[in-house]
Amino acid sequence: MRLAQGPRPLPIRLFALLLLTQAIADCAEQMMHLADVEAMLATRLPQFAVSRDGAIISACVRLTIALVPVALVWLWASRLARWLVLVLAMGKLVMAPHNIALMAPDEPLSPLWLASLLLSLVGAALLFTPGASRWFARRGRTLTPQLE
Repeated sequence: MRLAQGPRPLPIRLFALLLLTQAIADCAEQMMHLADVEAMLATRLPQFAVSRDGAIISACVRLTIALVPVALVWLWASRLARWLVLVLAMGKLVMAPHNIALMAPDEPLSPLWLASLLLSLVGAALLFTPGASRWFARRGRTLTPQLE
């Protein structure tokens, strides 16, 4: 893969900013609710002794994984990453009612969770704007005027 060169269009820069913010918000949400993350990991991975350290590692791993598509888009203008981001954002949207149902009835929706959902949807949409589409079509290369 060739590295993308030249300046990134505004939609790509906004996408990177929004998804970085979204990934950090997700990590912060998990760090603020480590006991819940620990309990969830214990039910999903009963064969392992899950500790508070395991919950912290899980939050950091999820942060790292969330940053991979950002790097693929930013560094290589990967069209595959563009679609991956869209699929993951749609998955978050589809799973939102289920995640809300898992919350305690008297517990209000987390502002960080809502912000994360919104940021991922807007970030994915930015990858399909005309400016971003042109940039992906050129594979991140800037067009240089031809001398005749």
